Amino acid sequence: MSHRLVACEHCDYLHVEDDIPPGFVARCVRCGSPLYQAQKGTVERPLAFAITALVLFLIANSFPILTFAMEGRTESNTLLSGVVTFWQEGFPFLAFMVALTSIAAPLMLTGAYIYVLAPLYFGFVVPGLRAVWRVLAVIRPWSMLDVFLIGLLVALTKLTDFADVIAGPAFYAVCLLIPSTLLMSTSLDPRTIWRRLAPADLRYTTLEDLEELRASSGPDKATGWMTCDTCAFVVTDRAAAESGGKCPRCGTHLHHRKAGGLSRAWALLVTAAVLYIPANIFPIMTITYLGRAESDTILSGVLVLLQSGQWPIAIVVFTASIVVPIMKIVLLGWVYAATGLGLSGPLRERTFIYRVTELIGRWSMIDVFMVSILAALVKLGNIATVAPGFGAVAFCGVVILTMLSAMAFDPRMIWDRAGMQKEQGMPS
Repeated sequence: MSHRLVACEHCDYLHVEDDIPPGFVARCVRCGSPLYQAQKGTVERPLAFAITALVLFLIANSFPILTFAMEGRTESNTLLSGVVTFWQEGFPFLAFMVALTSIAAPLMLTGAYIYVLAPLYFGFVVPGLRAVWRVLAVIRPWSMLDVFLIGLLVALTKLTDFADVIAGPAFYAVCLLIPSTLLMSTSLDPRTIWRRLAPADLRYTTLEDLEELRASSGPDKATGWMTCDTCAFVVTDRAAAESGGKCPRCGTHLHHRKAGGLSRAWALLVTAAVLYIPANIFPIMTITYLGRAESDTILSGVLVLLQSGQWPIAIVVFTASIVVPIMKIVLLGWVYAATGLGLSGPLRERTFIYRVTELIGRWSMIDVFMVSILAALVKLGNIATVAPGFGAVAFCGVVILTMLSAMAFDPRMIWDRAGMQKEQGMPS
């Protein structure tokens, strides 16, 4: 009987893959991370959601999001307006990041789903399916339309205090686009598609292969197989050598662990911690109203929301812009330090903390999106103008660097450095 193996991407614990009921998720018995979810084998639902998301994305980029009216003058903005404004104001880094996270990455994500799923559903052949699905793993963390919507709501709250604001067709399109994109992603396990895209002659690593490997190499051999970072395919060293060091299923370059991952993660995290100081000292924007200019930092923006009675929005902004960055820097620093020192302790909890910090870090982009919306919309000269500040650049750098730091770190090192060798387990 063949026992196909699946490895945990967070601790490298090997499991024998087994069938699970629909709607359930198989989790690692050692660290609790998700391994795979039950699929019915159809791509119809995620494809439908992807097509819906693409239509909504085109609407969101073709019509105004908000229309701002004051003293007989009006201004409208689109998704691209914030990018153009940042560029014109001399902030190319902010322009690039807003363009990437609110336009380019969501479009590429939706387009990749359609490009890969449509041929699988209708049964025709197009080139580069595996390459596109491989790139998808890189794109996914940078698609932040859900965060953009929260930033849009914060901007809307600030504007309604002193002007008339009308939501345009793009506003409603974005509100519908976010659940469509979420359903598109959650209704499909990427590993299901990798199985369908795999070469016809691909041979999966089994429990029998591992036992044969251990018998031939000796019980003290710590390595002998690798897990692909992209498609989670378990490959023996022998098979990796035969394929030229690349994953036989997706073509990604294979390695036992990310080379220099801990050092890079530390460097990025320390840089983010340093940038967090000017991010809170310098203003993220300057508001000119009836000839009077007033600068706003992250904290003063929260206080303004509290003074205006917008408690829910103030709590969201305070959590995303102040609490989350601090917690992420502190918690990731603790995980990195414990890993570097080879501490044992609560490894399962440490892995969970890493997973959570990796997941929530993107939500700190709320303030950057808010500034992009306000700066693009409020352009009425001395009557009312919003100009971005250096604090927004520093804060955006903090968000991006902490995300890159978490991506550079290999969580499997948490278990390696604590003396937990590669192991093989059975499904629970």
